[in-house]
Amino acid sequence: MRLIAAFILAVPAVVSTIAGTRAFAAPVAYITNFEDDTVSVLDTATETVVATVPVGTDPFGVAVDPDGRRVYVANAEDATVSVLDTATNTVVATVPVGASPAGIAVDPAAARVYVANSSDRTVSVLDTATDTVAATVPVGTRPLGVTVNPSGTRVYVTNSDDGTVSVLDTATRSVVATVAVGASPAGLAVDPAGARAYVSNSDAGTVSVLDTATNTVVATVAVGASPSGVAVSPAGTRVYVADACGTDPDCTSFDGRVSVIDTATNAVVATVPVGASPVGVAVAPSGGRVYVANQCGTDVSCAFGGGTVSAIDTTTNTVVATIAVGQGPVAFGPFIAPVTTTSTTTPFPPTSTSTTGIPAPTPTTLPCNGPRCVLGAALRSPACVGQAVPSRLATRFDRATRLVERATSVTPRQARKLLKQARKALRQGASAATTAANAKRPHIASACAAALADAAGRVAAGLPK
Repeated sequence: MRLIAAFILAVPAVVSTIAGTRAFAAPVAYITNFEDDTVSVLDTATETVVATVPVGTDPFGVAVDPDGRRVYVANAEDATVSVLDTATNTVVATVPVGASPAGIAVDPAAARVYVANSSDRTVSVLDTATDTVAATVPVGTRPLGVTVNPSGTRVYVTNSDDGTVSVLDTATRSVVATVAVGASPAGLAVDPAGARAYVSNSDAGTVSVLDTATNTVVATVAVGASPSGVAVSPAGTRVYVADACGTDPDCTSFDGRVSVIDTATNAVVATVPVGASPVGVAVAPSGGRVYVANQCGTDVSCAFGGGTVSAIDTTTNTVVATIAVGQGPVAFGPFIAPVTTTSTTTPFPPTSTSTTGIPAPTPTTLPCNGPRCVLGAALRSPACVGQAVPSRLATRFDRATRLVERATSVTPRQARKLLKQARKALRQGASAATTAANAKRPHIASACAAALADAAGRVAAGLPK
């Protein structure tokens, strides 16, 4: 039985943690294990599992926020979303959503999470500042996959039973277009330019290419049998599609593969044999590796337990590592922190003086202009890579970003209070950076402390008065 069909029928359905701190290094992959109700935390630098996190029942979809600070997991049986704190690898919130949640996606500002509820024809919109459902949007029948465009203005949802994709306007939280695609659409992804959306059609064995300007299908690409997960390379030149049944249209065998599509020609340029019944697929931020969750591990009959993740070298299109994870890994969604586009402008006015007691850093270009992304970029900057950032500092920064995001959806009076609290949290974060630079343990380099304080100052200076 194909994985997507099995899901519909079965459900009425190096980063390290040291005493609660996090060292920012290589990206981390978060693999949902459907059969044992856990998430495997995979260090992509060493390609080993470094933690296993219990979540809800039948975890299916997964999405990492743009900063890599939160992971959102759709638990199909529980009708909930688990919110993971990546600093501690623990569940910090559980949010009730619609029936049988499947696909899940985070917007570029990390302010909203979109959840496809496959059994009640809706998408739940979560507010990340409060971890509550802010809206529920009706879509088609059996919504499975969901993705957000790079500008955060559109959400695309596959309706498996309708053979369509719903296009949602994020401002009005309403469907503005419905696009006919192939039979049983499942996964989908938008390219970095936001110009094309790629939709896997599970029963058709094809990928539909959508022009997002006109909401029309401009190409149909034949791939393998029962395609599911879809991912686009950071450069936008390749699309990777997990073919759960390989070349067997009847799915009597789950000898899976990944089809590699050239986006310039809309043609398959390579096929890579992976494990049994691959589902989720994600590209590392460097573009050098593709990771694929194999639901049945190495068992092409899918009769026994076990699960693996295949690591593909994108230069040679070969599997270079196979990592054992939990039972029935699915990882349906963007399970590795996405890449941001580098800006050539300063996102916030630089502060002219320092009140932190540490030297002002050399001005650097940060990859974005949102508070969450600016602070996250500083934490991942070369000055801080490989260092265990104190949990007190990370907590203050996280609190500040959530307060800022919350301020966008309340009354002006409430917003002023929230922004005042955010400025205080930013000052506390900068102070914690100074303390850590002068302390023996936990200790960070003065250059890292300066970068963090500078980012906090930029964010504070850019907040409305």
